[in-house]
Amino acid sequence: MTAIRSFCMAAIISAAGLAFVAPPALPQGQPVTPPHAAHPKATPESIAAGKDIFAGTCAVCHGIDGSGGNGPNIRGAGAAMGPEGVYGRIRGGIIGTGMPAFTSLDDATVWKLVDYAMTLGHEDAGVATGDSKKGKEIYDASKCGTCHAVGAEGGNLGPDLSHIGVQRSIVTLTKTLEDPGNNLPLDAGLQERATFTAYVVYRAVTKDGKVIEGTRVNEDSFTIQLRDANGNLHSIQKFEMKSIDPEPGKSFMPSYKDKLTAAQINDLVAYLSSLGEAQ
Repeated sequence: MTAIRSFCMAAIISAAGLAFVAPPALPQGQPVTPPHAAHPKATPESIAAGKDIFAGTCAVCHGIDGSGGNGPNIRGAGAAMGPEGVYGRIRGGIIGTGMPAFTSLDDATVWKLVDYAMTLGHEDAGVATGDSKKGKEIYDASKCGTCHAVGAEGGNLGPDLSHIGVQRSIVTLTKTLEDPGNNLPLDAGLQERATFTAYVVYRAVTKDGKVIEGTRVNEDSFTIQLRDANGNLHSIQKFEMKSIDPEPGKSFMPSYKDKLTAAQINDLVAYLSSLGEAQ
């Protein structure tokens, strides 16, 4: 039984990579994750318990720190997939691989495994310690809702934050607030575009010198669609342009590293990490 359980985290590697990424499309015939108990808030105790469970069931293949052994390296995969994604991989497995649909553990045990998996690759992330109520006030005062939506309220120039707390790790949220241009998410709009970075800022220059700057919405061999900072959409024929170049490290979202204190960023992260979690 222990040997079988050692496969419990194998499927997580399929989504390892950059943060702010949508879980990859499930293989054809993949079972749908069954109804399950809501994810309790992660605590230092649940993470420690998950580490012990991982050591007895998963570390044989993946190593105690998730860096791999007989199985693949899964460090960072939790941040990439979010708690629900990790849960789904454990419960649903991946058809055609050594990862079965792992249904022998109860929900409470699986969630502890998930909490530990979320720390792999960013152990310094820990648990949000800021004041989420103060964080909401900072969110409103900073006018984050101009670009981001939470539920039915807010804009659409940036990613929807309604479920960001179960999709992104604490460390990823912090890094994005401090340096958004170098921590862009992958495209969550379409599964077939899940390897493309979203919200990349491009600078397009026409042959007569007119400049159009915007985030890439879509692109094919002949055209590129850019959304400017005011939300206007520009469909550009590539052959008509003098140049079209990405601007690495640039983002329409400002850095809050020098706009907010470390305590304020911690509070804002606490609020964001609460979005989408079980209430």
